[in-house]
Amino acid sequence: MTQGRATPRRGFARTVLFVLLLVVINLLLVEIGLRAYFATQVGPGVLLYGTPWQRNWIETPPVPDHDPLANSPQRHGNVIGDDRAYTPGATGYSKYFPHEKKWTQRPDGKGTLPVTINSEGFRGEDFTVEKPPGTVRILTLGASSTFGYHDGDDETYPYLLERDLQATAAPGVTYEVINFAIPHATTDNVIAMLVNEGLRLSPDVVTFYEGANDSAAMEPRDGIVRVTLLDRLVQRSVLAAMLDRIFPRTTVVDTAWWWSDELAQRRARGFVHNLARLRDICREHGILFVVATQQFRSTLIPTSELHGMTYAQELAFVREQVAQGRIGPNQMPIAEKAFDMRLKASDDSAPRTVAMLYPPRVMLMHARAMEELRAWAARENVPLADVIHALDGDRDLMVNWVHLTGPANAIVARELATVIRAQLAARETPARGGS
Repeated sequence: MTQGRATPRRGFARTVLFVLLLVVINLLLVEIGLRAYFATQVGPGVLLYGTPWQRNWIETPPVPDHDPLANSPQRHGNVIGDDRAYTPGATGYSKYFPHEKKWTQRPDGKGTLPVTINSEGFRGEDFTVEKPPGTVRILTLGASSTFGYHDGDDETYPYLLERDLQATAAPGVTYEVINFAIPHATTDNVIAMLVNEGLRLSPDVVTFYEGANDSAAMEPRDGIVRVTLLDRLVQRSVLAAMLDRIFPRTTVVDTAWWWSDELAQRRARGFVHNLARLRDICREHGILFVVATQQFRSTLIPTSELHGMTYAQELAFVREQVAQGRIGPNQMPIAEKAFDMRLKASDDSAPRTVAMLYPPRVMLMHARAMEELRAWAARENVPLADVIHALDGDRDLMVNWVHLTGPANAIVARELATVIRAQLAARETPARGGS
């Protein structure tokens, strides 16, 4: 009787194995068919999807002369630490090699401007590590808008700030402003730059003008960066990738999270937390720390219609567009873009990068960061230059979402100079009174 009962069990097991085998065979056939089809649409490299050879087949090393970004300041490869652009919690940074030859595009897009990189790998003329006698040294921390995308060497706000301060300097006093900004930097990178290279320059004043990069940075819902089994499967199978296009489930297409108030709040809190760290570092070394609000535009409003429209008014317009469903997570075809990029062997994080750099979405995050910045500066009595307010009537002077023309940089410089003069004068007053 035992043998009699075992026989049906063996038969059932064989049936299950047979069915599973048929399923696997059919899935393989579908996979092969999809690879063959998309190979005709994209290229033969799709036949090698999910293997190291796919990228090598489709992509070839770029030829520098044909690379539109070659030698532009967007490329900086002198890595110190573990630079991870736009990655929360990075503990390193990158800058430029000494005296690199760089250029930046003119604001109108017609032609280029030379960019001077000094012996320390930052923008501007060479400077000595040891501060000269009678010098008030200022470091301007930030990223591309401080570095000066689309600006000539004599149009960046650090350059104009030095000129502005020197115009009213007391006899025997020299102001030296060092552009200490590197494009793409977040506050995590900025802290690393100040600690590793800035403090040794003995600055008297440190300024900070940034916010867009911290606002654009992505982080998972639970704050833990991980690659799930589904992510790995999608990276190996065209069938799985196509199903993820139709029914998005991988973390790369979590668009609802990217637009959420929760993410905005988390990024803003992290931003202010790092500013507090910068303030504490400066306070420990007797350095005056000055923060600034950062202007921003969504790029939804044409430049010709932007004059006189304030940051707050454009922010209200963006929020209205979201409420009406004109923009938002459902209007960003990230799943389709992810699938297309995977077939072309592009970086799987590229769709996330698109969302990071979509100005209307970033403006919603940026507004929360600026609100937190103002509240923190007032609460902690940190000197603040309100650049948003100063530039509100002239936002048509901005080149794009965050970068500035020379005339706009002059406004930023003027606002910072006003605060710096007042703060330095306040520091000198007690000393004079006691002498």
